[in-house]
Amino acid sequence: MVFNSQSFKDIMSHWASGIAIITTGSPQGEYHGFTANSLASVSIEPMLVSMSMAKTLSTADSVLRNSAFTVNMLSNEQVYHARVFAGMVPEVTNRFDGLQFSIGGNGCPVFDGIIGYLECRIYQTIDVGASTLVLGEVTNGAFTDDAQPLLYFHRQWGVFTPLL
Repeated sequence: MVFNSQSFKDIMSHWASGIAIITTGSPQGEYHGFTANSLASVSIEPMLVSMSMAKTLSTADSVLRNSAFTVNMLSNEQVYHARVFAGMVPEVTNRFDGLQFSIGGNGCPVFDGIIGYLECRIYQTIDVGASTLVLGEVTNGAFTDDAQPLLYFHRQWGVFTPLL
C-alpha cells in the first residue's frame, strides 16, 4: 500500500471529534463561518485553543483580518448548521439566513442551541503548508449540559453513546 495524502485523510477520518462552526465578524457587520473539526485545547495558562483553516477557505481571510473568532460547538440537533457551513447546501447563499444567533462580546456570531462556545482573539498564527494553524486566546465562553454533541467519525456525523 502506498502512503500518501489520501491515506492520511482516510486514517484521520477514523479519529472521532466534535463538530463546530467557527464564526467571525467585521466592522461592516458582515458575518462569516465554516464547519470545523480541527479544534484542540492547547494551554490553560494562557487559555489557548488551536484550529486549522485551509488557506483556500474564503472565511480564513476574514478570521485573520478580524483577529477574532468564536467556536460554536454544535449539538446533535444542528446537522443542518454543519451542512450549510460546510458548503453542502449550495442553494444557500447566505449561510446565516434563517439561523438564530446573537453577537458575542468579540463581535462574532454565537448560535442558539449549541452545547458551548468559546470567544477567542488570535494569539498566534503558524503557516503549515496548505493550512494556517491558529492559536486563539479564549476570552469568554459558556456551555450547557442540556444537549448532546454532534460528532464526526469515518466521514459521518453522529451522536455520543456513553458506555458506562
